[in-house]
Amino acid sequence: MPRLRFDRLILAFAVLTTVALAPQTTLAAPRGGARVISEFEVGAEGDFLLLPLIINQREYPFLVSTGLSTTVVDRALASKLDLQELKGSFGKGAKPRFGGLHSILGAAELEFPAGVEVSDYSAMQNGLELDFHGEIGMDVLRSQIVEIDFDAGTLRFLAAVPPGAGEIIKTTAPNDESGIPTLPVVFPGFPAHRFIVSTARAGNSLDITQKLLTQLEDKSKATILAEEKGVTRSGTLNFKSARVESMQVGAFHHDGMIANSSELNAIGLSYLARYVVTLDFPRGRVFLKKGAHFRVPDSRLEMWAVTVSRENGTVRVETVGHGPAGRLGLRPGDILESVNGHDVRRTTNWYLRRVLGRSDLSLTAIVRRGREKLTLTCEPNPIAADVTETREPAK
Repeated sequence: MPRLRFDRLILAFAVLTTVALAPQTTLAAPRGGARVISEFEVGAEGDFLLLPLIINQREYPFLVSTGLSTTVVDRALASKLDLQELKGSFGKGAKPRFGGLHSILGAAELEFPAGVEVSDYSAMQNGLELDFHGEIGMDVLRSQIVEIDFDAGTLRFLAAVPPGAGEIIKTTAPNDESGIPTLPVVFPGFPAHRFIVSTARAGNSLDITQKLLTQLEDKSKATILAEEKGVTRSGTLNFKSARVESMQVGAFHHDGMIANSSELNAIGLSYLARYVVTLDFPRGRVFLKKGAHFRVPDSRLEMWAVTVSRENGTVRVETVGHGPAGRLGLRPGDILESVNGHDVRRTTNWYLRRVLGRSDLSLTAIVRRGREKLTLTCEPNPIAADVTETREPAK
């Protein structure tokens, strides 16, 4: 089957590989009635989900990609590894597979007997200011129960679904081979459509096929906002952004979600981050429980308000525009410590630029400016007088 791609993620529907998991040990005490096999700190509130894959005793961040059937390794990393191209057929349109990757993820040793794919991620790494070396696909995840707490910024592999995990929604795969999960999404006046669950898809909440988006627009269920550009492995991609009047997943109803036109229907992190999400892949079901951001309105991506650089764990403000970051009081040269309560060392540059570009939410940043430590705050749509500062000596 040919490879299909959409904004900020490329999906592969190839023959499902198998992954040998070593005997797993408990890394954390029982939590909520379910044994935690492995626990990781990840980005919160719709930031990219990155897990540390240990290869040759070195740690490499990989994206968690439920929209990929097969794990993919960045070409630059693959060139340093002793990977051998595998012979055989892996399905129509599948890319070559490479064997010999041995890695560790939390409590599990991963072997890839059916191989991994190799691709050039430089366009995404540069375009998204994202440090990652590949994507962990459903070949690893399909046998796991995964809980993502977007409020706490944690991802856990569990031995069982914990009590009180939320509403159960049955997932299905687009075909029997990929294992890629989908959820039914209902728009008023339309039958349910299957949307791929895409945990490597940041940005706007939804991807909607051009055909369905046109149908929604014709019935005044969606309004086109702008022509925009996104980032894929191959570079930039043009798409339309639109605000959808209303949508429903299971019993959960939302108004005003923002979507991209795309080749595929997909649900991204900006939508999923409204919940604590538990993905029970072996039993084909997902549990959704309302999170702290369940009712936060969707907003357009505004990435121009600030640029930052990152070196040795230090995040420095480089430029500040006249938008929310400027009204907050940030200045070039400020050292960011936290934004809206999140330690910036646990966030990506993409997330910082995203949240500091939102004028519809309250913003709080703790920064070091010279020898001072400042707390900057501003309210939604503030004027300059609404910005406040509190100061204390730098330690």
